[in-house]
Amino acid sequence: MASVTSSEVHHVRSVLQSHPFTRGLPEEVLTQLAPLGRIDRWEPGAYLLREGQPVEHFYLILSGRVAVEVYQPDRGVLHLQTLGRGDAVGWSWVLPPYRAAFDIRVLEPTETLSLPAEELRNLIDEHPQVGLRLLKKLLAMMAARIQAARLQLLDLYHRPT
Repeated sequence: MASVTSSEVHHVRSVLQSHPFTRGLPEEVLTQLAPLGRIDRWEPGAYLLREGQPVEHFYLILSGRVAVEVYQPDRGVLHLQTLGRGDAVGWSWVLPPYRAAFDIRVLEPTETLSLPAEELRNLIDEHPQVGLRLLKKLLAMMAARIQAARLQLLDLYHRPT
């Protein structure tokens, strides 16, 4: 990993302090995460993640919008959800085999804070308290996504009487 300057670490730390996923994490957790982060800019049509491919980063969305999509051979690409500022994608970094469950496609110019998956896993192994806090945040995010998917399915299959 390329070395980062102290001003870059300071900027990443301030992003971590304000992003909904990491807001409220203890200072010691932010201290561990800040040197790992990198700000990335994405153009429409780019993919943050591709279904079935290794997940190498966890992304905190700072601006813009992305689509969560899945390909079905008989139906083509299905748009499942649109995510934007304050959301996070790439949770498969935490569970073997560390492969994306969905495509994440950029819809408009988007800025993310990316955190390297392998280093996050190492951080969790070395600092279980950091890992516990991150995993609680991930579980809350996953529960919210499942609830959103449930509501979308209810809407999709609702048949007016």
